[in-house]
Amino acid sequence: MAEAARTMIVMDSGTSRFQLRAGALIRSNDHILIHRALTDNFWSLPGGRVEFHEAGAETLAREIEEEIGCKATVGPLRFIIENFFEFAGRRVHEVGFYYEAELLQSLPFHETDIVHRAQDGGVELEFRWAPATLVGLDRFDLVPAPIRNLVVTNPAGIQHFVKRNAA
Repeated sequence: MAEAARTMIVMDSGTSRFQLRAGALIRSNDHILIHRALTDNFWSLPGGRVEFHEAGAETLAREIEEEIGCKATVGPLRFIIENFFEFAGRRVHEVGFYYEAELLQSLPFHETDIVHRAQDGGVELEFRWAPATLVGLDRFDLVPAPIRNLVVTNPAGIQHFVKRNAA
């Protein structure tokens, strides 16, 4: 049986875009794993766009295996962030689900170096560990912005935030 076509949940309308994303909170040695495309000047939590007929946790398991090369246990949903921002000439409305996750194989740990590189389609990604403190995370433009405080405070339960960047 042929594999069904994979389609990300993304909708474009003129210069606006809606997308559904899942991100992973992967921790080690009081640090959090972050990644970015080499062409970007900002960092985010590992993950990717959710595909049709795929739950957010399934997205993370797939993305982690594709980008990091190992399986992961995806834990509970922790944060939902509705993020409104501009990127590449588009006004973007992104809904992000952020889950605790644990790699089933350890990723190298280094406090200052890139620990992993991967190709995602035509995009080159780099991964590194960032200190899970406000001072440590201030060194990175980690988006969406509410993630910084949530990573540090690690509040109980599921948190929901709406972040609007000034136009």
